[in-house]
Amino acid sequence: MAIEAIFFDGETARDRIVTLRKIDNDLEFVGADTPLTRWSIKGLHPIDPPTPGQAFRITHDNRPGARLILRDQFFIDGLVAQNKHLRGGYGWRHVGHVLGWTVAGLAGATAFGYFLLTVLPSQVAGVLPDTWRNRAGDQVVKSLVSDAKRCQSAGGNEAVAAMVAALAEGKPDLPPVSVEIYDIPIMNAFATPGGRIIITRELLNEADSPSEVTGVLAHEIGHVAHRHPETQLVRIAGLQILISTVTGGGGGDFTANVAGLAALLRYSREAELEADAYARDIMEAGSIDPTGLKRFFEKLVKLEKTMVPDSDDNSQKSVFDKIGNVFSTHPGTEDRIKNIVPLPADKKPVVIMTEVQWLALKNICS
Repeated sequence: MAIEAIFFDGETARDRIVTLRKIDNDLEFVGADTPLTRWSIKGLHPIDPPTPGQAFRITHDNRPGARLILRDQFFIDGLVAQNKHLRGGYGWRHVGHVLGWTVAGLAGATAFGYFLLTVLPSQVAGVLPDTWRNRAGDQVVKSLVSDAKRCQSAGGNEAVAAMVAALAEGKPDLPPVSVEIYDIPIMNAFATPGGRIIITRELLNEADSPSEVTGVLAHEIGHVAHRHPETQLVRIAGLQILISTVTGGGGGDFTANVAGLAALLRYSREAELEADAYARDIMEAGSIDPTGLKRFFEKLVKLEKTMVPDSDDNSQKSVFDKIGNVFSTHPGTEDRIKNIVPLPADKKPVVIMTEVQWLALKNICS
């Protein structure tokens, strides 16, 4: 049985009248401007479900842009009755195709996300220009410390310089760092892009010896040496890009909100272990007692559940209240304490600073 149909080739807007026949498991059609063509019925798909009295439009796997338009109702009914997949809706084959594309899409997105958030950040962090790193560090510090007073005194500054010098004895190629102390009543110490290390007044209050503060400083210098702040900043930027790509929305400046700052200060366990190893190595090389860092971490474990933020100066510590103390920003502290061991028996701990300098450091914010 031959019927008249209309054929669109999917490449031009012109319709062509063709003669259409069903031959075994194929539809064969030909016209004045259309060469003899065969479409397997198995590969046909309805563009719209068949509706009595309406033209039936179909396409084919091999020519997804092309379509045939059938108007002979008797022919349409017979074709659809014998081939259930032409009734429209989602058959198992359609579901399989959709599922396949969905899985492939998710796999591609996962691979892209892994590259964007895991592989790329450390690579990019290693080649960032110093001007960008310094500018990013300035922005992070400004957002965090707000109006808090920067603490400085002649004796306190000498004590800070003494700590850096002692660490440099064990690591002559120590990365350039700027150590700053702020009058903030939350126990914290952190490194920012550009090598700026911030120590809070409360951390100094809780420390009982120079080796404790020097150990914390060594750990933060480890983050600087491994470019962890920059890596984390690039990772958060990549996450912003990924979210924007998926949602079509904008990300905004993440260093201007608490969530972004909290994410920036919370490194992965691997990054923390790298900073720990760096601190242990330079302290041992410089004959600095590493058990100071161990005692400080042990103190943090005890204090973590009992610390109550000071009710004063809320404007100065509002961000830190939400970010947490140095304990909460350094995961797995109890496990990492076990890795800190005393100096070898043949090494005598150096004197990091004088008693006068230590008192000046403790009272630098007074």
